Amino acid sequence: MKSHSPAKKGFTMIEVLVVLAIIGILTAILVANFTEARKNSRDKLRKSDLKSLQLAIELYKAQNGSYPPAGCGRGVWSWTGSSASFGSCTEYISGLAPQFIPALPQDRGTTGHGYIYMTDGTSYKVLSYQSAETSLVTSYADEFSRCPRNFGTAWCGATPEPNVYGVYSAGAEGW
Repeated sequence: MKSHSPAKKGFTMIEVLVVLAIIGILTAILVANFTEARKNSRDKLRKSDLKSLQLAIELYKAQNGSYPPAGCGRGVWSWTGSSASFGSCTEYISGLAPQFIPALPQDRGTTGHGYIYMTDGTSYKVLSYQSAETSLVTSYADEFSRCPRNFGTAWCGATPEPNVYGVYSAGAEGW
């Protein structure tokens, strides 16, 4: 007489735990990669926003004869911006939007950081203040470095501020 052993159905606890461990490791790797990708895309967006602001400011000057004034009720030689440290207002450059740029960009990254602007009417500087996350400024050769290459380390310091992107006109180099 043949004895029939019951058919094995399902998975053992060890098999289930191994599969869960593998899924957990893969998930951790993917989340880390997506986090870095998000940081990189925010940095690229900040650089693009600065270039758009630079173009809009130059168009404003071409039409009006001077650079746009600081917004938020701030005067000449006063930083103003979307950063909480500098007034935290949405209209930090007066008269620029919507004629020269659809809307002034707001930083979508870390709270308390953002775009800041200063002008004296004949020169200007716009910074993405303390917001670079992964694409850091490592030398004055970077087009977004805050201080120009020709000022040298005596004026600008040995290295640029790594997490500040800047665009500016002639005359605003040392601000």
